[in-house]
Order: sequence, then structure tokens, then C-alpha cells
Amino acid sequence: MTDFDSLTDLNPPQRLAVTATDKALMVLAGAGSGKTRVLTRRLAYLLRQGDTDPGEILAVTFTNKAALEMRERVADLLQLDEQTLRRLWIGTFHGMAARMLRLHADKIGFDPRFTILDSGDQQRLIKRLTEELDFVDAHWTYKRLASSIGRWKDDGLQPEDLDEAQLRFRRDRDRVIHFYQAYQNELQRLNAMDFGDLLFHCLKLWQRAPEILAGYQNRFRHILVDEYQDANKVQYDWMRLLASQGNLCVVGDDDQLIYSWRGARLDNILRFEDDFPDARIVRLEQNYRSTGTILRAAGGLIDRNANRRGKTLWTEGAEGAPLECYVAENGEDEAGFVTREILKQCANREFHRAAVLVRTSSQTRLFEQAFGEQGIPYRVSGGLRFMDRAEIKDAICYLRLAHSARDDLAFERIINQPSRKLGPKALERITAAAREREGSMLDGARAVVAEGALGPAATGKLRAFVELVESAHEMLDHAAPARVLDKLLEESGYMEMVAGEERAEDKQENLRELRYFLSQLDDLESFLERAVLEAEPPGMAGEEDALGRVVISTLHAAKGLEFPVVFLVGLEEGLLPHRMAVEEGGSLAVEEERRLMYVGMTRAREALYLTHARSRRLFYNLEPAIPSRFLAEVPSDTLHARGSRMSVARGVGAFRARRRF
Repeated sequence: MTDFDSLTDLNPPQRLAVTATDKALMVLAGAGSGKTRVLTRRLAYLLRQGDTDPGEILAVTFTNKAALEMRERVADLLQLDEQTLRRLWIGTFHGMAARMLRLHADKIGFDPRFTILDSGDQQRLIKRLTEELDFVDAHWTYKRLASSIGRWKDDGLQPEDLDEAQLRFRRDRDRVIHFYQAYQNELQRLNAMDFGDLLFHCLKLWQRAPEILAGYQNRFRHILVDEYQDANKVQYDWMRLLASQGNLCVVGDDDQLIYSWRGARLDNILRFEDDFPDARIVRLEQNYRSTGTILRAAGGLIDRNANRRGKTLWTEGAEGAPLECYVAENGEDEAGFVTREILKQCANREFHRAAVLVRTSSQTRLFEQAFGEQGIPYRVSGGLRFMDRAEIKDAICYLRLAHSARDDLAFERIINQPSRKLGPKALERITAAAREREGSMLDGARAVVAEGALGPAATGKLRAFVELVESAHEMLDHAAPARVLDKLLEESGYMEMVAGEERAEDKQENLRELRYFLSQLDDLESFLERAVLEAEPPGMAGEEDALGRVVISTLHAAKGLEFPVVFLVGLEEGLLPHRMAVEEGGSLAVEEERRLMYVGMTRAREALYLTHARSRRLFYNLEPAIPSRFLAEVPSDTLHARGSRMSVARGVGAFRARRRF
């Protein structure tokens, strides 16, 4: 390790957050206050002291991007070699839980080579089970079952824990509990886990084998948790058990909790001192991103929330211009205004400087249309990720089945990719044969081939498929994963099929990119895990670079980003706050909507625009729109109102007059 001072260029609260290592610590890090710097420096500081081994530190984040950034920054600060870096436990909650379960899965009845299902796999499995169990219900669709089961697991609820609080009607209880249990049984039979299972089963493992938990508690002398406000119940329980000795540092911002629909709990921040009575609280309030005016505007808004720890952001930077608040005649006028201002703000076509933030994805159409008409390049954030493209999922399923013969979901996806003319009746025979033998679909296929239960042509194609998978499985013992992929895609006829499809060149390029990534790896199992857990594996092509393009994003997807110029649009009752939050969630839900607007405002560095329309088209009808109540909560001296037939004074006054609570 190199000799460096990890405390240089830190302000006093940041320095305290880095060096306070004697007790549990909660760092309340306001937007743009240097949270990532503090986390990285704290990790480097612990290593630099010399009494902590890299393997004794666990750093948990919510995204692989954040984990990679932390790892790279620490490596750069201390000039760590690759061997030392690998000893650090840095990753996401799900990634760290998966790492532990790979070592101990046999204690809870799983093979350590278990498959991790993505959301698409999970929904296909649930849909199949609803058909097999004749579970027909207009309310409990397979998609609702999938989301509900995920939410129950996030809350740590097993089937027997469900009650009327989680279900719609009392009469639902027995049927849904039976289905949930059947789903869990099927996952065990398949040697598979969904996302929610990773932490869910980790807690189960520790309950059944407390000596394993004790081993991890003794191992990790320091535990760091990023974006703490986003933790759900099972994540909180997981970290609290690991940090039973009070060796926990969490960094978060209660004012940026916008994921309660994913299970994030404000209680985790509000009750931290109850679980760790000696904990120290440090507030990071100096902002290094936005102008003083933007901070005053955002602060005035968020101060209206009752359920918060409280902090006041400030900056040594420029005061900046007032926020431009535009009142449009309708949605088209709003999009036109934003387009004109982007052309003014983005000199020399530096369109990457600007972002348009919306509450719902349905709002993007008018902006996409207006940008297209004016030749403004744009990117809609959150497009289809590389691993979710059909050809990539197919290729990965071929690898999954070669890796694990028990992966029925992979079998079902690729058995007719390319078409082997195995229709529903043939698949029913394979399934029946598998059930009779209490085996996998691949076992059932072997039996059907041996019995000659299908016609000659179908039997021949099925035999070739089985033999290909078996041969690839044997090949994994001595060949690189990339060579195994080549064999599977070529000999199955998949590459020939792709060559004849629309967008053939794009699909072939994607498959070549996948192969290139695999060529850099020796371990297929770790790749298959990363393919599910990582949004975009390092070194793999993903979404287009945003450089030179305006970003259009939902407010939820924009968290963690920043732009010189931000347009926060559609600030109307029913959109922000969203109608469902007002009607169904009560005051707590409205507070979260207010936090959502606060997050949007604090993405802006130099200029912030707030817009709403007098009328908006809903279901083909032009309806009058009411300005968002949140506009009335932004300090009036930070606003400059604009809009047709509307003066500054009258504009701000309109927001005040239409305020609703």
C-alpha cells in the first residue's frame, strides 16, 4: 500500500465520518455532499491503519456500478494489487448473500451450483404453476403473484406468516399460502432461487446454523452500507445480525427515500439509535453540486415533511439564478418550451448537459416527438439492458442448461430455439416423463428419446438436443466457457436461425460481444451469477453513451445522477404528487412524492426549470390541470415564473392560491 493521507480535502464532518471507527455510525449525507468520497476514504482509512485485513471488511452497496466505483477508487488510492482487491468483500446485498450461499447452500437443502432466476424466469415459472395448479383468479394474476411474493420475501414473510394485512380478502389466505409454498417447493426442486430468496435464505441459513453466522460476525470487523435509506426489512435484518458487535457504518439520506414500493423503510433511519444505542450521528450538509438558489428552493420544499431527521444543505459556491417556472397552455406547449430552452442552454450542441425528468414513463412521448422534430438527439434512460435482449437470454439459457441439468426453465426457453417442431403434446410427454422419474425436463427428454414416444423426426431432433447439452456439460470440465458457447450456438443451429431474422446484424454483434466477455473468464458459474445480479457486467457493451444526447428519465431512475441543466416537468396534481399516492397512501405517501420532487430538484447543478400545463390530454380528452401543491411550497423568492398571459407575480400567486393539503 502506498503512503497517502486519506483525510486531505475533506471538510470537518466528512473527516469525522471517515475516522470515527470506535462505535456504530450513521452518516446522514445530503444530496451532493460527497457521500461516495466519504465511503471510499473510510474504507481506505481502515486499511491504511494497518490493523485491519482486507478480508475483514464488508462494504455493501445497492448497485454494481457503485460497488465497482468504490473498489476502483480504493485500489487507486492505495495502489492495491489484484490479489488484495479480491480479498475485499465489496458488492451488492444480493451479490454478497449469493457469495455466502454458494459456500453453505447444502445446509438449507440446495446444491451450491443453484441457479438464480431473473424476473422473467420467475414470472414464467409462476405462470406455469398457476396453470398446473388451476389457480385462476382475476385479481391474483401471475404478475401480481410474482410482485407480491417478492414483496413478502423483502419483508421476511414465509408462506405461513401471511395474514389479512398482506392479502386482499380473508378467503384468499389459504389459496395464496398454498401457492406460495408450492412455488418455494418448485424452486427447491429446480435447485433455483429468485432474487428475494438470496437474503431470505441467508437468514434461514443463519437461523439453522448459528455457527456460520458467528463465523461471519467474527470475520467482519467493519461493515459499511451505502444508500442505507433504501434498505428493506430483510436487508436491515441481514446487516443488523452481521453487525451485532456494533461495527456498522451506514450512509444514507432520509430525504432521498423514494423506493418504499420496493420495500425501503424510513423506520430504518428513524430507529437506528434504538438498535445501536451508542451510535454516533454525523450530518453532511455542505453541498458540492448545486447553486445556493437551487438548494434553498429544494430545502424549503423538503422542510414540509414531518418524518425526517432534518438537515440544511448549503454551499460555498455561487448563489445562481432563480428557478424558471413555466406555465404551459398544454402538454405540447410544455414540450415546445423545453425544446427551445435546451437549444439555448446547450451551446455547440452539448446536449448531454440537459435532462428532462418525468414522474411517469408515459410523459416521455411528447418530448421525444418535439426533440425529433428539432433534430435534438436524446436517450430515454432505462432502456433494455444488454442481458435482457432475447438473443442474449437464449444464449445464456443454453449455458445454464449445460451447467445444470436441473434447470427446467432454461430447458423450456430453448427447446424450440431454434424450432425443433416439438409442440405442446411433445412437451407434455417430456414433462410427464420427468415427473414420473422425479427428475428434470432433461431427464424426461432422455426417457422420451429412449422410449421412442415421438415420431422419428421429432425424436431425432430431441436426441440431438440432449446429446448436445450432455456434450457441452462434459466440455465444461476442460474447455473455456467461450468455446462451450460456440459449440452450443453453432451445433444447435441457433446462429443459422439468427442470420435469417430481422436485425440479424445487431443480434450477431450482441452474441459476439457476449462471446468476447466470456473469453476473458475461466469460471462459467460466476458469469451466470453476474448475468442475473449485475445490470451490466464490466467490459460489456450496454446502453449508448449519453454524451451528446439529452437524457429523458423518470425521477426514480434519475437518483444518483446530476446534470448542469434539469427540466422537472408535469408538476400537476395527479402526476406529482401522483394520484394513487394521494388517494391510497395518505400523508406518508405524499411525503414520499415530495421527496421524489426534492430528488429531481437536487439533480441540477446550474439551472433548474419547473413546468406545468393548464390542461393536459388524458385518454384523448383535454382536461384542466391543477398546479402541484409542491409548487406552492417552494420559496417564492427562488422562483421566476414564465408563461403566456402570466406575469411573475400572478404566476407565483396562482401556485399559492391553488395549494391543497
